[in-house]
Amino acid sequence: MTNWTPALSTGVPLIDEHHRIIFQWLAELERASADQRTLFGVYAITRLKHYIRDHFTAEEALMESAAYPKLAEHMAAHAEFRNRLGELQIRSIEQDISEETVQFLRDWLVQHIATTDMAYVPYLKAKNGARN
Repeated sequence: MTNWTPALSTGVPLIDEHHRIIFQWLAELERASADQRTLFGVYAITRLKHYIRDHFTAEEALMESAAYPKLAEHMAAHAEFRNRLGELQIRSIEQDISEETVQFLRDWLVQHIATTDMAYVPYLKAKNGARN
């Protein structure tokens, strides 16, 4: 089962809360896949897509306010993932969510948080002091 773990904590409360919710929707998607519940799978991937869109917007605003120097690359990674998630959403309407889809989403999110997101954390903390 897909779960957020403290090892993925950025130390930025808003971002960590967003990531926990993303993993909750990913777990719902995983359950839909395991149970071959196509309609619920479409719902879960749609909710995941919408929540990730809002999360990426908030995250990018924080990075911009902290003058994160790799903002453009980070935004490009977000855009590429959003496009891929949109393709997966369309495919989910035609067929059950596959384990490969769930695995791709899980792997991408874990890798993105553990490396790409962690890279901007020092900039946010420097901007906001020890409050983050």
